[in-house]
Amino acid sequence: MGDLKPTAELHLRMVGHAADWTMLLHGEPPSEDLLASWMQEGMVAKLLVAEQGSNEPYTLLVNFALVISARVSTPLGGRGVRF
Repeated sequence: MGDLKPTAELHLRMVGHAADWTMLLHGEPPSEDLLASWMQEGMVAKLLVAEQGSNEPYTLLVNFALVISARVSTPLGGRGVRF
């Protein structure tokens, strides 16, 4: 699993926070429609992410009830989970 390259960046804006939370996703990234449904339904989703400087992904649970905006983009090198 350590050879996986990030497939996308996910940018989340959480309730009460002025800055986006950005993470590198591994595997199939969620579509805009899927993100929208998670937000509308207030779901908790399991995402496969990796931290900056690490190629070892791990599972992160995200409560989409607390997300007010989300976007998926092409990954930019050298970055990982940021708060």
